[in-house]
Amino acid sequence: MPAADIATYLGVRSAICPSVRCDGRRLTFVSDHTGVGQAWAMDLPSAAPTQVTHHKDKVSFVDHAPVGDALIYGMDSGGDERIQFYLLADGTGTAKALTKRPEVIHIWGGWSADAKRIAYGANVRNQAFFDVYVMDVSTGEEICVFQGDGHFAPVAWSPDGRQLAVIEMWGMLHIDLHLLDIATGRIEKLLTPKAESRHQSIRFARDGASLFLATDCDRDFLGMARLDLKSLSLDWLHAPDWDVEVVRPSKDNARIAHVTNVEGYGNLAIRDMASGKDLKIELPGPGIVPEVTWLPDGSGIVFTLNGACRTPDLYRADAATGAVTRLTTSDTKGLKVADFVEPELIHYPTFDGRRIPAFFFRPKTPKPAKGWPCVMVVHGGPESQYLPNFRTEVQFLIAHGYAVLATNVRGSSGYGRAYLALDDVRKRPDTVTDLAHANAWLSRHPDIDGRRIAVMGQSYGGFMVLAAITMYPDLWAAGVDFYGIANWLTMLANTGPWRRKQRAKEYGDPERDRDFLIGLSPLTHVNEIKCPLLVAQGLTDPRVPPSESEQIVKAVKARNVPCEYVTFPDEGHGFVKLHNRLTVHGAVAEFLDRFVGGRPNG
Repeated sequence: MPAADIATYLGVRSAICPSVRCDGRRLTFVSDHTGVGQAWAMDLPSAAPTQVTHHKDKVSFVDHAPVGDALIYGMDSGGDERIQFYLLADGTGTAKALTKRPEVIHIWGGWSADAKRIAYGANVRNQAFFDVYVMDVSTGEEICVFQGDGHFAPVAWSPDGRQLAVIEMWGMLHIDLHLLDIATGRIEKLLTPKAESRHQSIRFARDGASLFLATDCDRDFLGMARLDLKSLSLDWLHAPDWDVEVVRPSKDNARIAHVTNVEGYGNLAIRDMASGKDLKIELPGPGIVPEVTWLPDGSGIVFTLNGACRTPDLYRADAATGAVTRLTTSDTKGLKVADFVEPELIHYPTFDGRRIPAFFFRPKTPKPAKGWPCVMVVHGGPESQYLPNFRTEVQFLIAHGYAVLATNVRGSSGYGRAYLALDDVRKRPDTVTDLAHANAWLSRHPDIDGRRIAVMGQSYGGFMVLAAITMYPDLWAAGVDFYGIANWLTMLANTGPWRRKQRAKEYGDPERDRDFLIGLSPLTHVNEIKCPLLVAQGLTDPRVPPSESEQIVKAVKARNVPCEYVTFPDEGHGFVKLHNRLTVHGAVAEFLDRFVGGRPNG
């Protein structure tokens, strides 16, 4: 495939992470217009965006102060995830570093209502533990307001600035909610569910007497609720049999914007608190809505819409009428939106009678006599979900003659806690069997050539690739592993110390479950691998260290199985720099064409 084609697809741009200045006249967001995410801004109601930051590394978020013109953004170094905070006093100009510890991870907790202080979690004292900090923005004075041997992070300030809502993460599916008194350091656990629960998208009510949040406290799905801080009772505002993932009250609490994940697609609505009725926002097209922020006067919301055929961009919705206006139009490099492919939502049968959800993309190119080759995409996590959002590499493969099946095997989020728990520890091999049944579904499909099915995944999805080609070696034409786990014992020993306890909870304890983890590790079964393998790894990855990729590459090459290894010294857990993405996806395209065989346009 010509490199120019790859460059064109990877040149498609996005706008995400909206934040509105307190006067409602300026919108700042993150755009990768230059090839790596930077802060950009535009005057409202509409104006041409201008670039605010100019770094070689990716800006992770932007947040305007609730008073005044100040803006804070976060950025790591080379993908190492050790986020530092930077202050733009007037929202533009030269940034001032607020945190200056490159070895420390800082977790953003937000501005106080008077914009004089910020809160955050940081692992200063011990890399394995996150304490809660408050900083005076004008002086830079930092105070540790809570210290605990766990993973604590502030998520919301009380209106009077005296308290912080704090989460404690035991694992991705076990998140406790606390109330912290800043002056005394006293912390109180707010909810005591019968089983492990998650609490997210947390905001204080205007009077400080309650919290709005999304929670699955004693439920299978996340619902929208209001928690009374005196009685600790939950008032369920919206509790469907799907996850309510975003809860955003307006400043005056008259309305709440909320997003429900229905089979992967985002349903956006605005609740009128006086009537209890929802105004459904009709989106310009199907997709996901990961972020919502209110205009300060409550007249509307700004949100990100990201669809399989729609690049991530920012939109405004009127709170009274629901009318939607597009705010940004990211560059598609001349590619026509009409040429992108929307997936078909399918459910395929697996070994225990369940039907596994997946997104099936069919090319618009002519079908070969024996059917299209197919790339099966497996998401990471594992507590994650493949969503119908815009993925340049997926649309590129489709345009070049590959079908794509993106699965949400058991253990994926978005389908309830019971489904999430189906892959816990000893049940993990069942997820790989789900992949084998996806392969069987594809092989029976009249449009697919069952001999030319590859499997591709990132992070935990990379482990799934390695597990699939070792457990079911005869099913695959090729495997593409982006920074996947090869050896569970070495991964748990070498991953960032702040992650070890949480990951052991999901995957298994290295001592108690040692024999099981050895048996689960693809490296143990490397002699089973028959198909060609491509492995890609960022060398600053703090989650899945390079040693995981190095082990599997060395072992596969020793067996004389075709194996390619692509590395990047300036990338971490994911590839964000444009020149690196061009390299890795170019290598993947050439690898798949050589061993699986696409059918280019024309």
